[in-house]
Amino acid sequence: MNITLKPEQEQFIQNQLAQGRFPNAEALINQALQLLQEKQREYEEWVEDVRVKVNEAGEELERGEGVPLATVNFISLE
Repeated sequence: MNITLKPEQEQFIQNQLAQGRFPNAEALINQALQLLQEKQREYEEWVEDVRVKVNEAGEELERGEGVPLATVNFISLE
């Protein structure tokens, strides 16, 4: 696989290597991909958590456990 980098991306990699943060570009790319995988996993976990909470809230409403919107006090963040 060949990848074309933007000049600023290549400069970033060169700076990281010059600072000794990585032994080579491959190590930097591996770290970047690991971080991307971790972020993706965290996002998928968040989506699942929200899905579960939405389903639970829907079930509560179906059981009549909800609070009428008119009784909810909205807080102004201004």
